[in-house]
Amino acid sequence: MLGGNRLWRHADFLKLWAGQTISVVGSEVTNIALPTIAILQLHATAAEVGLLAATQQVAFPVLALFAGVFADRLRRRPMMIVADAVRALAILSIPVAAAFGVLSIVQLYVVAIVLGVGTVIFDIAYLAYVPGLVSRADILEANTKLEVSFSGSRLIGPSLGGLLIQVIGAAQAMLADAFSFVVSVVSIIWIRQPEDSPRHPTAPQTGVFAEIREGLRLVLHDPILRALLIMLTIGGIGFHLQDPALFLFAYRNVHLSPGLFGLVFGAGGAGAVIGAMVVGTVVRKVGVGNSLALSNVLLGLAFLAWPLALLGAPVLVLGGLMFFGGIFDSIYNVSQVSLRQAVTPSRLQGRMTATMRTVFWGVRPISNLAGGVMAGALGAPATIVIGSLIGMTATIAVLAGPLGRVRQHEDVAQITESPDGGVHGPGI
Repeated sequence: MLGGNRLWRHADFLKLWAGQTISVVGSEVTNIALPTIAILQLHATAAEVGLLAATQQVAFPVLALFAGVFADRLRRRPMMIVADAVRALAILSIPVAAAFGVLSIVQLYVVAIVLGVGTVIFDIAYLAYVPGLVSRADILEANTKLEVSFSGSRLIGPSLGGLLIQVIGAAQAMLADAFSFVVSVVSIIWIRQPEDSPRHPTAPQTGVFAEIREGLRLVLHDPILRALLIMLTIGGIGFHLQDPALFLFAYRNVHLSPGLFGLVFGAGGAGAVIGAMVVGTVVRKVGVGNSLALSNVLLGLAFLAWPLALLGAPVLVLGGLMFFGGIFDSIYNVSQVSLRQAVTPSRLQGRMTATMRTVFWGVRPISNLAGGVMAGALGAPATIVIGSLIGMTATIAVLAGPLGRVRQHEDVAQITESPDGGVHGPGI
């Protein structure tokens, strides 16, 4: 059930899982509330909406490599706690400013930057922490259960966010996210399993840049990680070109209310829950590589069809497309994250994630900003179509490289380290 049964008896994993389930629901409220404030309350232009999306991602190319080093040097739980506490305070500033009538687009940019920094620190520490909390044999089950939560958040969060925006306003709706970060902090503090230091006591002390180079060398030299990086980067360029255009299309082209738009995004969450529940079966039947290729193409087709909503019944059309896309987005995410973690030894988990995200999340602010400018020049529908076509080409990186030959995650789980610190996996 939900990827397996072993972790239902792992009390500390259940604490982390419960806390993150609540936290990601709150974050989905912010994901819909923040651009809604900009578009409907502050009357932002398409370029300003693109810039707002970009500011949330700019921390990744700037800070991720350094965060990865510290995630491999320091215990990861304290990093996660501090990151969530800072994000809670940043979110809280928006309803406070709105209550005093001083909320501005500049404050939204500042909050977006702070949220981005907190997300960099938390996500890199978190993805490095999970393989140490559970055994390697349980990674796929852990990621499946966590993906069910993330998928469920996309079902509940946007719908809840749309409802709260309709009832109490977009700024005040963000109180839900501030509360969810507090819950996350409490759940992480509650974990009792001791966390070993990532650095071995006898390991030689090296400089920050030497450790960054080690992470870069791992990702660029390992054929599986290198192919994943190419795939995720191409997909990131295309699919995140659409981010500002999706909101502009919903509010200005088909004139949805925040409540209805929340339901549309919630349908994507419903599909993602199903995808997370069947990912193990899909991978067993078609293999990891084929599941990545198939899910990327079908996800792209779901977004490619968004302009069909201009013909009528936009809620039904967009909701159906989001449901369909959510299934394959979930399969894609569980497969690629589990594969990355299986290839990478524990001491390099933080730097592997940091290196990957520096590149494939590093293109997001550029794509978001370009998407806003493109939506202003060509229109939101054309921008969505262009982004979908670019994103779908990531499948070439799967079919043309070693990923297409990977059948199961355990095929690459046996890792040996060379004397010079390089990492080698078995032939695929």
